[in-house]
Amino acid sequence: MKISRALVTGANGFIGSNLCRHLISAQVPVRALVLPGEDVIALQQQGVEIVWGDITGELPVHLFDGISHVFHLAAIAFDWGDWSLFWKVNAVGTERLLQAAASAGVPRFIHMSSLAVHAYTGHVDSDESTPADSVINHYAVSKRLAEEAAQKAANSIHVTIIRPGMVPYGPGDRLTIPGMVDALRRGIYAHVDGGRRRVSLVQVDNLADGMLLAAQRDGVSGAVYVLADEVVSWREFADAVADAFSLPRAKRSVPLWLVSSLAVVLESLYRALPLKGAPLLTRYRASLFNGDLVFSSAKARSELGWQPAVTLQEGLRRVRECTL
Repeated sequence: MKISRALVTGANGFIGSNLCRHLISAQVPVRALVLPGEDVIALQQQGVEIVWGDITGELPVHLFDGISHVFHLAAIAFDWGDWSLFWKVNAVGTERLLQAAASAGVPRFIHMSSLAVHAYTGHVDSDESTPADSVINHYAVSKRLAEEAAQKAANSIHVTIIRPGMVPYGPGDRLTIPGMVDALRRGIYAHVDGGRRRVSLVQVDNLADGMLLAAQRDGVSGAVYVLADEVVSWREFADAVADAFSLPRAKRSVPLWLVSSLAVVLESLYRALPLKGAPLLTRYRASLFNGDLVFSSAKARSELGWQPAVTLQEGLRRVRECTL
């Protein structure tokens, strides 16, 4: 089904802002649901219509007027915090938005999920059928509940669920690449267990292209798609970032047992005292190196015709270009 007008939640986020850019480039009118007080200048400069509101509160009555597709990306995406917030936004907020969209007669709903729904016990070639069994933190559990809500609503609205690669990156990334570049520049970046574990990446332009294809697909409601492009080791990824930013490659390595043990100690301290903020290291972050995290996007390539065009080197070049 062709996208005639899109509603995007989480439009101010890294992936959401890039999705808006792709929709506008495809000449699709875009409406964004934005939290009151957020900076919307960049979205308005793209031509995005702004509607103020919150998925956890009462939604504006005109929110879904003329909307053919809802792209739901708004979420609390941290690995630490109070359960009440994750439950309210990620689980209940998603359920409420689904119900409101269905009641308004919106035909299509695209839900941005996460590979964090899977326990990171090692994945060599996992796919959409792999059990969603993670209980490592509130984020993972709340995203599992959000997926369940989307599946339950699949009889009343056509739902598509997207699980992006383990490491989304690209222009506008405020976390992954900037953090790696800063650590490499300061000479404090260290591989975990030599950086030998492999991980599935996804460049944000490739991800946005896949989301547009998924949004317009025919077929059953409730389908899930993994959108991951390249598979590299953590060392290869860090080396590619270093090369792209003309920085020395990291040579140091720390053992996984030390990282995992420190994460347990820090989490215990933060819960027992309790301390404000978040630990510098969590069990979730340590689990990223427990084993390979390779997820197949064969289903998306076969059913959607998704062909990721941006390579890792080109993707990092685009990141550097937008940060200079």
